[in-house]
Amino acid sequence: MRHEQIPPRLTFGISIALIAYIFFITASSLVWSLQGHLPTIQIIFIQNCISLVCISPLALRKGFQRLKTSVFPLHLLRDIAGVASYYLYFIAISYLNLTDATTLNYSAPFFVPFIWWIWMKEKIDLHVWWSIIIGFIGVAVILNPSTRIFEEGFVFGLCAGIASAVAFVALRIVNLKREPMTRTLFYYFLVSAILTAPFAGIYWVHPEGSQWPKVIGIGLATVIAQMLLTVAYRYGTASYLSPLGYSTVIYAAISSWLIFGISPTIQSVIGTVLIVIGGTLTYLLKKKPETLSETFTIPEPKEKPPL
Repeated sequence: MRHEQIPPRLTFGISIALIAYIFFITASSLVWSLQGHLPTIQIIFIQNCISLVCISPLALRKGFQRLKTSVFPLHLLRDIAGVASYYLYFIAISYLNLTDATTLNYSAPFFVPFIWWIWMKEKIDLHVWWSIIIGFIGVAVILNPSTRIFEEGFVFGLCAGIASAVAFVALRIVNLKREPMTRTLFYYFLVSAILTAPFAGIYWVHPEGSQWPKVIGIGLATVIAQMLLTVAYRYGTASYLSPLGYSTVIYAAISSWLIFGISPTIQSVIGTVLIVIGGTLTYLLKKKPETLSETFTIPEPKEKPPL
């Protein structure tokens, strides 16, 4: 088995991924604010329809010929896993607070190396394992596991994390096949909209006037986040980028504190510090920059990836 090679623009991929997760948590915060008002499946359907409308002009700017692909099964697997992850995560949000649900959903980095190893038969670097272990300890500290771990919300959140891991690995493999970003996202939003449409129709509740801006905001934040994350995975591997998912826990805690007035606990602060250490350890140990400025230096690309 071979090790994953360090991408030449790993720092750029990391930076883009961190920004992407800010938009993801923005969408999640808006979903949490709508809990109890609109069915989860309806929110996901509207979210994907808005995102599809946004990405279609880019994906179809050169005609439908651009949609032809030889790896549609990979797209389909990624799309199904992605929509399953969203649905399970949004369900978990209805049972738990935003921080706990997000923490469970982004347990995905813990599962990515296992899925990658089973799928690609590639050995994962030791530095990645240290990052995952430290980050996961931080997650455990924040959650403070107890008998609640067997409650429905925690089960939904954990399953969302597993589905996310499958989606991340599938996305990385799709990118290795040199699929254009716009095609990847077009299929993702289209398949997601088709899968959720029948159930959204059954449970449809007409949004009130004040709810439409939030629903539209969810769609816009999602399409931006997906675009950024797809770009990030062109410059980094699943194993190197997936631990950055832990950053959403920090974003969720900040959002809960500033927007919803839920102050972080000492456990949350300690867990957050561990998550930050875990998320940066792999890169710093592997790249071994001589100065701090080198850590954030973006080298010139050898080849521009297709969009």
